[in-house]
Amino acid sequence: MIRPDAPPATMSVDLDNLWAYMRSYGAEAWRTYPGFLHRAVPRLLDATARLGLRTTMFVVGRDAEQADHRPLLEAITGSGHEIGNHSYDHQPWLHRHPADRIADDIARAEEAIGAATGRRPVGFRGPAFSLSTAVLTTLKNRGYRYDATTFPTVLGPLARAYHRATSRLDAEARRRQDGLFGGVREGLRPLRPYRWDLAGGPLVEVPVTTLPLLRLPVHATYLNFLADRSPGLARAYFRTTLRLCRASRVSPSLLLHATDVLGRDDPEVPAYLPGMRRSAADKGRFLHELLDDYCGAFRVGPLGEFVDGLAGAELPLVTPRFAEAGP
Repeated sequence: MIRPDAPPATMSVDLDNLWAYMRSYGAEAWRTYPGFLHRAVPRLLDATARLGLRTTMFVVGRDAEQADHRPLLEAITGSGHEIGNHSYDHQPWLHRHPADRIADDIARAEEAIGAATGRRPVGFRGPAFSLSTAVLTTLKNRGYRYDATTFPTVLGPLARAYHRATSRLDAEARRRQDGLFGGVREGLRPLRPYRWDLAGGPLVEVPVTTLPLLRLPVHATYLNFLADRSPGLARAYFRTTLRLCRASRVSPSLLLHATDVLGRDDPEVPAYLPGMRRSAADKGRFLHELLDDYCGAFRVGPLGEFVDGLAGAELPLVTPRFAEAGP
């Protein structure tokens, strides 16, 4: 149950499909575009409906174009969730492209999502947290109200090393992904919302929340990774995060992925993905516990409404600085 008197928070879901994971790990069968959204989306909708919870679901444009995904997207919007833009082709190296190609990717995704849902997205999250000044400028020029890409964690380099150790990427793919999950600079970005200082005017940024002070990940996939080893530890870690967020006046933004409601017993799901040692039922119960704690501590809603509530607030203005990205 949503608590109207609690401090605000947000929740979002990145609907990365199976093919996107397979490409990221170097599995050539990704080119046939296999998927698991037909399993994940109904489970996500059930989990949020149980609490009357509305969230933001970031959709990949290529998936929005598929006719068999249209009923899923209609179910998402029909349940009151916000739809966001997660790029057209979910390339983790989107930020490396020239400005015109970035603009084409974002516009193409926007068109596909709008055609499938009847709604034009006003929020964006880059694939694998990829971001650049060109991405932000495109968003501002296209009238987006917010970006939600930044992931201020100090474990970015370690996560990148783990990904490489468990993948089968060739040398070229490794080169393209050499900035995956960011570095030290990204880990020190603000935890609270701020505005990017752009030539066309400011754009609101809502960071994915990490543990205050220590800057460790808190997204649901990381929590499932911990729960594979100790569910009790994962729950305690999440509850500690919520207490620290309240104490430090951080409005948390919890990130989920489609894989957070899929388990080792789902036939399509590769075992190499993080958090896949438990069954779908076990992961579903774990997610229910997390959401109960989250909604017990905060007034949780979609990102767009949260950003609307920031209107008139004096948010810090941050100059976008990114490592030079080659093609």
